[in-house]
Amino acid sequence: MELNFIDLGLTNILFLFIVGFVGGLVSGFIGSGGAFVLTPAMMNMGVPAIMAVASNICHKFPKALVGAVKRAKYGQVDVKLGLVMGVSAEVGVLIGAQIQEHITETFGKAGSNLYVSTVFVVVLAIVGSYVLRDAWKMYYSGNADKEEVGPVARWIQSIRIPGTMMYFKAIGAEISVLFTIPLGFATGMLAATIAVGGFIGVPAMIYLLGVPSLMASATELVIAFVMGLGGTIKYAWGGFVDIRLAMIILAGSLFGIQLGAIGTTYVKPYLVKVVMGVLMILVLFSRGIVIPVYLAELNMLFTLDPNTATWLKDASFVILILALGVGATIVLHGLWSGYREHLRELALVTTTTAGVMRMETALTPLSPFGRFERLLLVTDGSEFSSGAAREGINFAHVCKSHVYALSVVGNGNEALAMPVLEKERQQALANLQHLKTSASQVGVSCDSVLRYGVAVHEEILTEMENHRIDLIVMGRRGRSGLTQWLLGSTTTKMLGQAHTSLLIVPKAAPAIGKRLLVAIDGSRYGDAAAAAAGHLMKCWQASLTVVTVVTEDQPKQSAEMADLVNQTVRLLQRDGIAAEGQVIRGDNPAAAIAATATAKGIDLIVMGTHGRTGLDKWLMGSIAERVIHLSECAVLVVKF
Repeated sequence: MELNFIDLGLTNILFLFIVGFVGGLVSGFIGSGGAFVLTPAMMNMGVPAIMAVASNICHKFPKALVGAVKRAKYGQVDVKLGLVMGVSAEVGVLIGAQIQEHITETFGKAGSNLYVSTVFVVVLAIVGSYVLRDAWKMYYSGNADKEEVGPVARWIQSIRIPGTMMYFKAIGAEISVLFTIPLGFATGMLAATIAVGGFIGVPAMIYLLGVPSLMASATELVIAFVMGLGGTIKYAWGGFVDIRLAMIILAGSLFGIQLGAIGTTYVKPYLVKVVMGVLMILVLFSRGIVIPVYLAELNMLFTLDPNTATWLKDASFVILILALGVGATIVLHGLWSGYREHLRELALVTTTTAGVMRMETALTPLSPFGRFERLLLVTDGSEFSSGAAREGINFAHVCKSHVYALSVVGNGNEALAMPVLEKERQQALANLQHLKTSASQVGVSCDSVLRYGVAVHEEILTEMENHRIDLIVMGRRGRSGLTQWLLGSTTTKMLGQAHTSLLIVPKAAPAIGKRLLVAIDGSRYGDAAAAAAGHLMKCWQASLTVVTVVTEDQPKQSAEMADLVNQTVRLLQRDGIAAEGQVIRGDNPAAAIAATATAKGIDLIVMGTHGRTGLDKWLMGSIAERVIHLSECAVLVVKF
């Protein structure tokens, strides 16, 4: 059957761009699946269902490739698992596309529309209701999700079928590839039907194979690329891909996906699921309400008055517009509200007026001015984490903190054999026990945490949320394998993504507690660092130096920055803290701070950074990273 391409006037182009923007907004916000609004939107414009699905798949696969490459840099993608599942998914896509074409040839446009709409209603009803139920439980429980391998995944991992076993780093275990075949096939079939296979693929990897959710959503991008490429070729060969539609929605989604991703840094986790669930239910109604129209067009069950059919189509379109509007509104409102809340938190912590710092009394639980009550000590048992282990326990002893000692195993070697993994696990457990014993000897309470994962920083972030950590202590350098503390990898990611303070300790760093240096820059983040340093001075009987850097090309700022340093010193002295100030000159602030610390025999540098990856810009963030790289002593990066 020959299908005509729709006319694209300015109104349709703008509508498709907006739909692509909202789809990208939702995709960036919920991680995946935002494309489920695109197929119904194109169908409401009059695009035949098979063309809407084909064009949607065409727009998705290049975006999936870009996303997979980007997330692979962070160690979140199991390429082997993605390719293995992608092969069977490709088979599912080809068979699903063949079914689509057969239905279209046999029953025409109405038959294809009925098939796609029915699948949408069934899938969205199941997935949407589950997501909303999960969001409801999250909201009222107030607990962050703690990912654990379920009983089904443990059972699958326990089955040994000779000749079919394969190790996957995302799982940290060997499983039979026979289990991946039906999962990939079902993913491909759904993708060929509604252009969104992740509704099956991601949950299947999480609940059936035991893949962490972060890695499941990232690995699904590899599957999406493999099956999307093949699906596009298959549909294009039959003349069902409208490249115009694909490129317009792709252009819109590129804008939306960036904003959606930013939004996740400012909202509570349950809101992400609320957006996904509400959109699914609304799109479900948008598709369900026109099913009678398609049945009537096929002369099945009943007939409809033309006016009624028109009314139902219009109602479907209105509900879809409502879905897009609600989704965009929730995301943007959540983004704005979260950002405003972030600003209010900053205002509670400190306010800067004419360069004068004023401590506030109302502080958030993770405020740098509060007690460092919960420390996360990250260790891999190597010589490079020895300094962090030593000073982490020392820090906890002085500040009366509780320590969570964390080791991550399974990272860095995709082909890691089970005996090797077990050996690393035993070594990690022995190291954690040693740390626990060392902590108890000085009266520090310590819990051991062993996690399996590929992206070390993600495992750290998970434990940070689970235990509401106030300070993360980690080494500066390390070997490849269990962890990689090379600046630019784990440390850089933690600087950008962790919302709590970090203490970075080189292996040969001097013991903290005699001489502290705090760097300020006139911003509220520098003020936070000064306040944190003041708090630490009440724990340690140490000397404190307050410094700021004036570059050679800004000589007029010398007097202003000197006043700032003097005002900060006076405020600290007023609080009973012995402090002195110094204005440093130099074109390289990081090098100047590190050199001053070395010259004064400083054992701890305290700096501030906001630590957000969203709308805010880094102030001292990049300088803090360079100071960590250049300094011989520990560096405390204060966040709030």
